[in-house]
Parts: sequence; structure tokens; C-alpha cells
Amino acid sequence: MVAQLLRLRVDLLAGEVRGSARRSVLVVVASLAGLAAAVFVAMAVAALRTADPAVARSVIVPVGTLVTVAFSVIPLAVGGADQFDPRRFAVFGVSRRDLAVGLGVAGLVGVPLVALAVVAVAQSAAWMRDGGTGVLGVVAAVLVVVTAALLVRVGCAVGAWVFGGQRQTRDAGWLVALVVVVLAIPTVSLLLRVDWIDPRSTELDRIADVAGWTPWGAAWAVPAEAAAGHAGEATVKLLIALAVVGLLGWAWWALVGHLLVTVDDRTRTRSYRTLGWFDRLGANPAGAVAARALTYWGRDPRYRTSYLILLLVPIVVVPLGVAGMPWHWTALIPLPLMAVIAGFLPHNDVAYDNTAVWLHVASGAPGWSDRLGRLTPVIVVGVPAIVAGGWLSASLFGDLTVFPVVVGVCVGALFAGLGISSVVSVALPYPTVRPGDRAFQQPQAAGVVSTVAQSTTIIGILLFSVPAVWLAVLAFTDDTSSWALLTLVVGAGVGVVVLGLGVLVGGKLFDRYGPDLLAAAQRN
Repeated sequence: MVAQLLRLRVDLLAGEVRGSARRSVLVVVASLAGLAAAVFVAMAVAALRTADPAVARSVIVPVGTLVTVAFSVIPLAVGGADQFDPRRFAVFGVSRRDLAVGLGVAGLVGVPLVALAVVAVAQSAAWMRDGGTGVLGVVAAVLVVVTAALLVRVGCAVGAWVFGGQRQTRDAGWLVALVVVVLAIPTVSLLLRVDWIDPRSTELDRIADVAGWTPWGAAWAVPAEAAAGHAGEATVKLLIALAVVGLLGWAWWALVGHLLVTVDDRTRTRSYRTLGWFDRLGANPAGAVAARALTYWGRDPRYRTSYLILLLVPIVVVPLGVAGMPWHWTALIPLPLMAVIAGFLPHNDVAYDNTAVWLHVASGAPGWSDRLGRLTPVIVVGVPAIVAGGWLSASLFGDLTVFPVVVGVCVGALFAGLGISSVVSVALPYPTVRPGDRAFQQPQAAGVVSTVAQSTTIIGILLFSVPAVWLAVLAFTDDTSSWALLTLVVGAGVGVVVLGLGVLVGGKLFDRYGPDLLAAAQRN
């Protein structure tokens, strides 16, 4: 069975280059580029054989950890298209053991794992300094490849099982994979810069220390710790790497057994005892719109993709920290960015309603109630999140006196963004994703209007954030606490004023151009 699955794997790979000429060229070029990149990295890693063990450790362990993380994330995104999904073999009467072993071995054949194997062999060569570290380098290379192969199998199986039939969730998985890859590229390039390979640098040492204790970096760190003379840490990390392989092997075995006997029936029935948010927020125009908006933000995959983007924002601190920015300063960056994005999100909220916006137009409800109700989910979640995130940012920064500074800047940016969005979503609606479509399936008709709407919103948020940001700079450069409190007052005050004006102006525009909004929504 293993031989048959290996032949099937080879045939499938060969079939990738037997399609159209364009597809064949893309596959060949991408494969060669991946292998060439692996060879380049392998040469750089192997050249560290003559370097100080601390220097080699501070480069190999972080880079290897990032690569292994990629093998964890990307399979979740592409799992829905996995040709080796165990469920595809359920009708052939293959035993669980044969299928688990066969698919696991066949999964080793492929450009990503071959490229990883090249780098893993190079890292073992980098530790060929004596017999002990040389053997551990070979063991680490085997563990790295086996761990990555099992991560791919488990990730693809989970991705196909959980996400395979949900287009929006699969799109969100692609977003996660894209963000990780985009952030990994500059991080790896920074790690391989010549000026980073310096025994006097402590940044990479800290990263290597943390990465070596993770499931993704333990195998890479085993020979590094041995070469540095840390026999105890090398032993513990070897046990961690073996435990990771064992747990992944058990997970793969359990998944194969479960998927072979599970019918893929995604039909779900729900029973509701109340009207949910509509019961809680009362029978008034603003409450009804707010209840509808809260329901959308909780159930609509298009909105889920929006707040998934917010959850990914903190990752930006990784390249900044690796680039040389002090880590305690990076703690202050994610929350303001998240506030700006949260304020930007409703800038085209009317278009998300599609033709259902007629409910708001035909009901005769005042426009301000529509504007305020649509902002309720962002305000209700955003303000507590800013307070909690501000305390966390200040704690990580190491000085709680910056808490009002962070909160003032973020509240100002959030409220200003919501106020501007209240006007822009009525004045400049543009076609967007229709209900039921893929979350990233943007219409081609958006054109210049979308660019103007998005640019206006972002520029407006930045302009109205200038007073709070300027006071924040003064708060960091002056030891007096009055600047911090003034930042909070001014930031929140400007934000509330812009929010109130935005709701009133946007409401007037909604009252006046309601029928035009309905016509614009129907063009989506």
C-alpha cells in the first residue's frame, strides 16, 4: 500500500506539469524558485560551521522555527484541496494502519519538504564540530523533517475536515497564511543580515532562547545547546521534540481513524427561543438597527473576516522588533493600529446590506438612528478592548503612567474613524462583497469611488488623530503626568465630537439620499 500511494503521489505531482502551458510554466518556475531559495539558505547555514556556537545558534534556531511555523499554518488554508484527504480513500477498504502510514510516507514527496530537508541537512553540517554534536545534528534534521511532514498531514486533514466546505472560512485561512508568509519574509531577511551575526548582539539570543522551547523550534535547538555546552537543556529540548513528534503522530492516527468512519454532513438545525439582540435592545429605531448590526457582526462571514484582520495586527511587532526597535516600544504599536482599522471598517457598511437596505429606507426611521445603530457593535466591543489593551500595552512597556496616553490616542482614532465612516458610507457607497459570496470576492465595478472612499476615511482618521498624537509625544518627552491626562481628554474629546457630527451629518444624508442608496446597493 505504501508503494502504491507513493506512485500515486508521484503521478499527481507529474500531473501538475501536464496541464496548460501557462500552468506548467508556473509550477516549474515556482518549484525551481523554492528549491533555489532552499539551496541558498542551506549554503548560508552550512557556512556557520566555523562560526561561534552562540552566533550559529542565534541564526539557525529562529529561522528554523519560522519555517516550521509556516508548515503549521499554510496546510490549514489549503486543506480543502488536499488530494490525500483520508476521506477520499474511505470507499477502497484500506485499513487504518496502511492508510495512515502510506499517506504519511507519501506526504514526504513534494517540493516544500524536499526544500526543508535540504536546509535540515545543512544545519546538521553546521554542527559537525565533534562526534556528539554531529550525531545530534543528524537526529535534529530527522526530527525536523518528520515534524514538518506530520504538521502538513494533520493540518491538511483538519483544514479539509473543518474548513473544506466553508468558503469564507477557507478565505480567512488563506488570509492567515498570507499574513504569516508576508511577515516571515522580511523577518528572515533581517535575521540573515551580516550585522545581525554579531556575538555582541543580544536580540537574536533572546529570540533563540524563546524559540528553542517551543514545539516548532525545539528540534532545531538540540544540537545548538549541545554545541554551547548546555547538556541539560539539549536533553530537555530533545525530549520536547520527541514528544511533539509523538503527539503529532497520535493526532494523525486519530484523524485517519475518525475521518474513515465519519460522514461529512454539514447540515445544521438551530432552534431559537428568543429574538436575541432584538429582544434585548428594545423596540425603537436605533435599537433595532443596532440589534441587526450586532447579529451581522456575529454571524456574517464577511464581518468575521474583518475582525480576523484585527486579531492579526499584533504580528507586525515581530519584524519591527527583529529590525532593531526596542521590544518595549513595540508594545505600544498594535493597539493604535487596531483602533484605526476598527474605525475604518464601517466606511462602506451600507453596501454590505445589499438590497436589504430597503428596510431602513422604507421604515421611515430617522437617519441618525441608522448611523448610530450600525456603529454600536464596534463601540460596544471597541471601547472595552481599548481599555484592556491599553493596560496590557502599558504593562508590557513597563510604565503604567502611559495608560491614559494609549487610551486617549486609540479612543480618538476609533471615534473619529466611526464618525467619518458614518458620512462616507452614505456619501460614497461602492460595490462590495454580496451576501453568500466569498469574503474576498470583490466586484470589479468598485473603481475610483472605492479608492476615494477609503482614502478619505484613512486621511480623515489621521488628521483628527494629530492633536492626541502630538500630546502623546509631549507626554513621552516630558516627565510631567499632566500631558498624559491631557492626551486622554483631548483624544476622547475630539473623537466624541467627530463621532457626534458624523452621526448627525450622515443621518441627514441618509434621510435625503435613501432611495439613491438602495439603487447603489442593487448595483453590487
